[in-house]
Amino acid sequence: MLIKKHHSWDLNYKDAVELQKKLAKKIILYDDINPVKKIAGVDVKFLKNSNLILGAVLIFSFPDLTLIEAKTCKSKTDFPYIPGLLVFREGPIIEECFKKIKNIPDLIFYDGHGYCHPRRLGIASHMGILFDLPSIGCAKKKLCGDYQGSLIYRGEYSFLKENGEIIGAALVTKDNIKPVFVSQGHKISLNSAIKFTLDVSKFRIPEPIRLAHNYLQEYFAEM
Repeated sequence: MLIKKHHSWDLNYKDAVELQKKLAKKIILYDDINPVKKIAGVDVKFLKNSNLILGAVLIFSFPDLTLIEAKTCKSKTDFPYIPGLLVFREGPIIEECFKKIKNIPDLIFYDGHGYCHPRRLGIASHMGILFDLPSIGCAKKKLCGDYQGSLIYRGEYSFLKENGEIIGAALVTKDNIKPVFVSQGHKISLNSAIKFTLDVSKFRIPEPIRLAHNYLQEYFAEM
């Protein structure tokens, strides 16, 4: 996949925050998406006690989720773990994986947040803008915002709000399991993000992300 030249990943904290504020103005929060025939799942893993990082991108047909293509990369990172700046730690390896991809996806699922972010630019939104592709953030933990109500059954959701603004949703993808936190990445509405997440979920974590994680685990075990 061809990726246009963009900003440097080698930024200090202050410059990284300022870049996020600038890019956040470019997010498209409505549906600007072609018919979805291919979906990508992304996962990144760090090796303990080292600065080695592994990334995996899997491309699936939609809606049957047959695996079409898978690419992995490994590299080193010096950017520390800082909540809200995850993209500067994981973005470079994700980009390298997508450069190897031949089947360009119509929609990408990221294991992380999108608009549900203190500066409204989580990893799904940031990478969505860089790739100019529709994207959804689906995280296991809440980064910001609050929701109301007790969610139990598949398909139930409650909007995540911060200062009165809807920034995402807590969504149950399987009965009696904790919700995941879904938000728009880029070029998609929240309603569509919720719908697509349910469409590709059998367990708590959407299949594109879950299968990318499993693929990366197997790759790591063989290293």
